[in-house]
This record gives sequence, structure tokens and C-alpha cells, in this order.
Amino acid sequence: MLRADPAGLKIGPYWIRPGLSRGNVATVIFASFTSIALTVYLSLIQPYVLNEIVHIPMERQGSVTGYLTAMQETLVVLLVGFIGAWSDRVGKRLIFTLGFLAMACGYLIYPLASSETELFLYRAVFALGLSAVPVMLSISVQDTPQEISRGKWIAINNICQGLGILLLATFLLGRAPAAFQSLGLEPAMAGRLSLWSACAICLFASWMMWRGLPRHTAAQGPRQSIFRQFGAGIQAGLSNPRLGLAFAAAFIGRGDLVIIGNFLTLWVTQAGIDAGLDTAAASGRAFMLFGIVQIAALSWAAVIGVIADRRNRVTALCIAMALASAGYSLMGQLDDPLSGLAIPVAVLLGMGEISVIVAGGALLGQEARVDLQGAVIGAFNLMGGIGIVMVSGLGGVIYDTMGPTMPFVLMGLLNGLLLMAAIVVRFSAGEPVAIAAVD
Repeated sequence: MLRADPAGLKIGPYWIRPGLSRGNVATVIFASFTSIALTVYLSLIQPYVLNEIVHIPMERQGSVTGYLTAMQETLVVLLVGFIGAWSDRVGKRLIFTLGFLAMACGYLIYPLASSETELFLYRAVFALGLSAVPVMLSISVQDTPQEISRGKWIAINNICQGLGILLLATFLLGRAPAAFQSLGLEPAMAGRLSLWSACAICLFASWMMWRGLPRHTAAQGPRQSIFRQFGAGIQAGLSNPRLGLAFAAAFIGRGDLVIIGNFLTLWVTQAGIDAGLDTAAASGRAFMLFGIVQIAALSWAAVIGVIADRRNRVTALCIAMALASAGYSLMGQLDDPLSGLAIPVAVLLGMGEISVIVAGGALLGQEARVDLQGAVIGAFNLMGGIGIVMVSGLGGVIYDTMGPTMPFVLMGLLNGLLLMAAIVVRFSAGEPVAIAAVD
């Protein structure tokens, strides 16, 4: 049976790793609330930028959205693994701080774009921060709990991430363009001020990371090069089928976020404009449906967290993939995203999205070696980045050429394929030592 180490803090039902203070724990919670919200907001407001600032024709917006995301994630793929390995050497505090600063710069210059070329250049600046912030968040979350509380701790942090997306990205920043327009500002300036508001929040988050995360303690003994450290993280996934499954879940799970953040909001925005709404009102409908997805994710996160702690974590991932496959497949069958039928499907979509993230994260933390934690999580995020590149590029093309439902059909198929792989691993890879007595 898993046992708690009484040398660590106990905060509610969560056992914390020895050596961490309540302030450190609070900073990780704050990071969960802000990090993902600030990384996805640029995707959420992308339709507004394309329509009101850069004036991209609607028939090209799916491809432009997909290519922008693919370019961004290509840069992330090139950097993310080495950033994870680098954090094993210099610590997450410094990299987290610099990552938020880079995101702030991206939000500052992105709304100044006047052409597609400038959009790509300014998105590359944002990508520098995006290659650091999610990795450091993953490491911070995984590094905080004791094993007995890992599933529940990842769940509460994903609840905080969902609240951040819902309250910060959706309701506060998402409504900012309409709020600024109500003050008499032109649509383009309203969009710029909304993105600059996100810039200010990134600056504050950067300061919080520097103040609140623990200082790094250098490891004793000879150091490996960053390249070898990263290679060891990849090798760990290749030699451990459960860890490899967690990497595959990252590939699918990050792709899930792209489809929901980019193409669901684009689909609803375009449908609203076709129905006679102005861009701000259509974006509001898109944010509302996106908010429903996040509310469902928040409500379900604690349930999947308990399942991940009480059952075999590969079993929990099987449940997650089944929910995600069903949600995406049903969304791919909808004719009108503005209809009432979209709401229950969005609820199921949110349940599947959060289940993959929590179950995959719990499996990752269970299987990652302590001395390779940064490298393994870097490789985990590398797989997520590759998933985003492939899904966003392909999703954008099929969105414009085959219809707005096809990216959801694609993700339903991919989640179904991973479900079959998870079933094979569950019955062929044996029991992990850490939870053999739990299932």
C-alpha cells in the first residue's frame, strides 16, 4: 500500500513532498490558474484578430489558423525537450519566470500585426514562452505531491487550470473586446487592448513565479549534457510501455486542446457571423460554448482524479480515452454549433478532455524517475507539441476543404486508436510497483 511521509505537509486531502512550504504550494496553484489560461487565450481570440485587425477572408481563416498553430508548435517541438532537460540543471523557477516574460512580449506585439507575415513573426515570439511555461507547470505540479495523493493533486490543479480558462481567459479576457467596444472604441483597438491586458497578467505571473517557487538546489556529482539528459528522457519512454502510453496521451491530449481552442471557437464564430451576428457577438457565443466545455471539465476532474488514485492508472486512461473518443465523434456529427444539441455534446467533450489530461499526467508522474523528471516531462511535452503540429496543420486544411466538423471526426478516431493501445498495455505490461496493491 502507498503510505504518506509525515515529514511533508498535509493540506486537506493532499500530502505534499517534504521540503516544500505552503507558499510554494500556493504558487503552484496560482501557476495552474494562470498558465494554461494565458497560453490558450491567444487561440481563443484568434478569430477576432483575423476578422477585425488583420482582415483575413473567412474562406481562408481555417488554413491560416492551422498554419499559425503548426508553426508555433514546430518551434515548441524544437525547444521543449531541451528546456525540460535544462530545468534539471538550473531549476524551474528561472525558466518559468522567463517563459512568462516571453509570453508577455508576444501579447504586446501580436495585435500590432497588419499582415499574415507579421502574424507568423509575432506568433514566433509567443512560442518562445509557450515552449517553457507548460513544461515548467507540469514539472511544478508533478514535483509537489507525494505519490499517495498524485491523482487527486493533479485533478485539483486541473480544476484550477479549468477555472483559469473559464474565469480568466473566457469570462474576463474573452469579454474584453465587447467591453472595450461598449466604451466607444473601434473594434481593432478593442482587440489590441484585450491582448495587452493579457500581457499585463503575464508580467504579474512572471513576478509571482520568481517570488514563490523554491530556489533550485544543484545536483551533486558529474553532470550530463543537456542533449544526453534529454535523450535519456526519451529512452525512458521507449523502454517503459506505461510511460510510452503517457507520451502518446500527451500527443492526443494536446491535440484535443487545439481542436477545442482553435477550431471549435472558429466554427462557432463563423456560424454566428453567417447567422447575422457581428464579430464581437459571434465571438461571445464561441466563448460561451467553450466555457461550457470547461465547466464540464471542472466538474469531472475530481472524479477522474479519484479514479486515477484508486485504480490502475492505465485503467483510468482507458476510461479517459473512451470518453474523449465519444465526445469528439458526436461533435463531428453536429450540423449547427449554435443549436441546443451542442451543449450536451460540449459537456461530454469537456469530460473527455480533462480525463485524458488527468489520467495521462498521473501515469506520467508515477513512472518518471526523479533524476530524469525534467527530461521525461520535456519529452512528454515534446510529444504534445508534435501532436499539436500534426493536428493543427491537418485540421486547418480539412476544416477549409472538407468542412468544420472534420477536425472533430479526426480526433475521435485518434482517441479511439489510443484506447485500443491502452487496453493492450493494461493487459500485457504487468503492474507498476507503486500501485500494485491499490488496484
